[in-house]
Amino acid sequence: MKTERVIFSGAGGQGLMFIGKLFANMAIDKFPFLTFIPSYGAEIRGGTSNCRIILSGEEIASPVVEEADAMLVMNQPSADRFLPMLIEGGSAFINSSLVETPSSKKWKIVDVPATEWAQELGDIRCANMIMLGAYLCNEGIFDCEKVGLEIEKIFIAKGKDVGKLNVKAFLRGWNHAR
Repeated sequence: MKTERVIFSGAGGQGLMFIGKLFANMAIDKFPFLTFIPSYGAEIRGGTSNCRIILSGEEIASPVVEEADAMLVMNQPSADRFLPMLIEGGSAFINSSLVETPSSKKWKIVDVPATEWAQELGDIRCANMIMLGAYLCNEGIFDCEKVGLEIEKIFIAKGKDVGKLNVKAFLRGWNHAR
């Protein structure tokens, strides 16, 4: 079982902590060792925030992610700050609606116009789910249907329509990455 070091980054309020927790909670069943370290910007809403996740089959010596195997980047300040931490051969899932996509031969770049698509779906807040869908499809860690059911379960308290919207957003990202 390969160790996976992941960074989800963006502005406060973009739902990075939410999808990071969702990802980590689902990974608990697949990986015997896991760390989840959230970091909120000083400004909270609008400031840069990130969560760093390590999934491993072996004990994790340090929860600090200094080099990432994959990352999800929602805004330009996060790209500027975190992309240099991506290892050669690593995957970067870029919200191309808000981030100038770097050209790189050393990384796998997946452009996802998440904010634009979220607006088309009627709620900009589901851009995080679009990004999560693209990331999870490429990484092959979870079954698409299982994640969709988990998303519906989480949003049931907010109403059926909210759950369906977020599943639809997740599937948009998943299908784009295929």
